[in-house]
Amino acid sequence: MEKSILIQNYHPQGTKALIRDFKNIGFRVFSPDSDWGRIGYFAENNGLGGEIISFEDYMRTSPGFVLIGCKAQEEDLKSIANIHSDKIVLNIAQQHHVYEDGISDVLICPDIALWRSYPGNIDHRLLYFPRPIIEYVPVKDVRQSFESRTIASYISIPTFWKRGLPAFETFREQWSGSGNCYMFGHEAADGMLTPADCNARMATSFFTVHFKDDEAYGLSCLESMMLGTPIVSTHEFMQEKTLGEYFLRPDNSIVTDTIEEAIAALNALTLSEYQKMSHNARATVLDLTSDERTIQPLRRAMDAVIHSS
Repeated sequence: MEKSILIQNYHPQGTKALIRDFKNIGFRVFSPDSDWGRIGYFAENNGLGGEIISFEDYMRTSPGFVLIGCKAQEEDLKSIANIHSDKIVLNIAQQHHVYEDGISDVLICPDIALWRSYPGNIDHRLLYFPRPIIEYVPVKDVRQSFESRTIASYISIPTFWKRGLPAFETFREQWSGSGNCYMFGHEAADGMLTPADCNARMATSFFTVHFKDDEAYGLSCLESMMLGTPIVSTHEFMQEKTLGEYFLRPDNSIVTDTIEEAIAALNALTLSEYQKMSHNARATVLDLTSDERTIQPLRRAMDAVIHSS
């Protein structure tokens, strides 16, 4: 089989990271130049790093792989793979989604609960933490962030999260005496930010607050930690979540039983403790998303499938 893979945008930041990773293991990455009249869940692929290609030109390439990025793309991309005689790589980044049994030899999954329980028969099941791509990396002034007492949330369509939005509103009300608290994202109270503005805001904030009913991985939280800004949340939102089990630790974040306890912990934090927490937040993400934990296992899995074909 050719060392090539077709990747259709399912989420710009996640798609960009996977395109980067497949290119790093020597794959040629193609992305559709349009919906090809075949992709119902389509978003533009320009600027994400893949080679933009027409359907006709793609059909002239040798068989390789197709990445199914989300449940909404399953049937359309499976059909394209069948026409082109491609194998399929399954990327499950959304909770509670189960795909056709036997659809793939390789599973890339950042959701710890789903990775443990996925019912499909898959030879290579990678618990895969892609490193977020941050195009603008501002230098964090730890003292200034500590003194600003500004906390922000980065969650789109917050009204969809029936437990998360009330929790955020309760948190914001209780934090109002100590500092400012914002919610950014699509349909969020304080508006949508560009990726660069989002990263700049993260870097200058005291903490990023994260209350979301269902989000195993949370790329925005990883971006925040990479920029040195720790996460604050409660155990209710971190149970059986990748963030809670792998990334958030007492030395790099604040996770408590109640919002009241979280507020108290934030107010009790010293500058020295915050400096250590900021350093550890970045170090944790860089470790768990290192090539040894991502690129190398991906290369081994893909080589095994190619050699068995």
